[in-house]
Amino acid sequence: MGWWDWWLWQLGFAVCHQRPERLLRFGDNALFVCARDTGLYVSFFTLLLALSLLRGRDRGGMPPLPVMALAACGVLFLAWDGLTSYLGFRESTNIVRFSSGFAAGAGLAFPAAALTNRAVFGGGRTLKAGSRLSDLFAVCLAGGVAAALYLWRPAGLFRVGQLWLCISLLGTFWSLNLLLVCLMREKEGRGISPGRAAAALLLTALELAGSYTLHRVFQGRGPSPS
Repeated sequence: MGWWDWWLWQLGFAVCHQRPERLLRFGDNALFVCARDTGLYVSFFTLLLALSLLRGRDRGGMPPLPVMALAACGVLFLAWDGLTSYLGFRESTNIVRFSSGFAAGAGLAFPAAALTNRAVFGGGRTLKAGSRLSDLFAVCLAGGVAAALYLWRPAGLFRVGQLWLCISLLGTFWSLNLLLVCLMREKEGRGISPGRAAAALLLTALELAGSYTLHRVFQGRGPSPS
């Protein structure tokens, strides 16, 4: 195993159980977190890019009610899938796990985008995130491409899927920490300054390192690549 794959398995171990039967595979190559986590991280960060970090920064109001209702349905889908399978009422599949994670990540991305636009970029509450047709088109396009990649999973695109999952996982932690930093230092102005970006990166590193350490302590082992 090369250094890149080794590092990704260590990263995944910080946030996921990595049970072999629940990992999505591109041919013979498994991703480093489970299907549900893959859907959650990929959809959240992909949609956050489409609604906030790359465009729509002026829209700091919460999404329209119909959008929020769909977002809530996505989170409830994850809760239903996880709870019913955990309690033994039904056996889930990796496709359903990925889909429920993807739906929940997408649902959480909409209010997170509104908060990020408001706290980080100074967007007004009057303009609502996800209220324009162009916003919804961008979400459908970006989310559809991401979902298709991880549902189709051609062997030749394993590195692409692996890389985007890594970016999405780290990007999810970093963007949420950036939001936290900006809320704590609200009086210092808006925008992504080098100091704020570095502080969010430091928090991300500390959180992942702490989670990794606790995971190793309680499981008594490290990652077991499949």
